[in-house]
Amino acid sequence: MLKFVLIVVLIFFVFPKLLKWVLRGFVVSQINKAQQEFQQQYNPNTNTNRPKKRDGQVDVDFMPPKSGKNSDDFNGGEYIDYEEVK
Repeated sequence: MLKFVLIVVLIFFVFPKLLKWVLRGFVVSQINKAQQEFQQQYNPNTNTNRPKKRDGQVDVDFMPPKSGKNSDDFNGGEYIDYEEVK
């Protein structure tokens, strides 16, 4: 009989409080994880691998390859005559 009472007390009083504590910790950890993923996805400037830069310092990550055409050969575009519409 005493064994039955102890099991009932554990099931109705101890187990819900323990379950509430465990679930609260799980939910908080999932929220923190989601917040970190959101910050990394929508704010790429917070990359922790790069050292901090001073104000005014420029960092070029990508330079496009130079094409075969030389920009010095460009004499302007084609002239197009237009009429003003009123």
